[in-house]
Amino acid sequence: MSDADKGVLLEVITPREMFYSGQVELVVVPTTEGEEGFMAHHVWCVKLLAEKGRVKIREVGAKNLKLIDIKGGHVDIKDRFVVYTDEAVWTEE
Repeated sequence: MSDADKGVLLEVITPREMFYSGQVELVVVPTTEGEEGFMAHHVWCVKLLAEKGRVKIREVGAKNLKLIDIKGGHVDIKDRFVVYTDEAVWTEE
């Protein structure tokens, strides 16, 4: 199985740009109900994101997480995962 088969396409989109696009094994998003994690083949859903929070990404084959601070929006979980947010900024722990 190739690395691409192990993950799912994640896109993080702001009103100004496609902030991130890549194959991920895991994404954890800050929803209005708390942090929720998603992996490939998750049941389809849409979740409202918290006003402020941190998206955690584990890219396919990576050991470390990448972190993005966001402001509001929603995540669309289908055959690809799309985070629509007002702002996105790379950050570190």
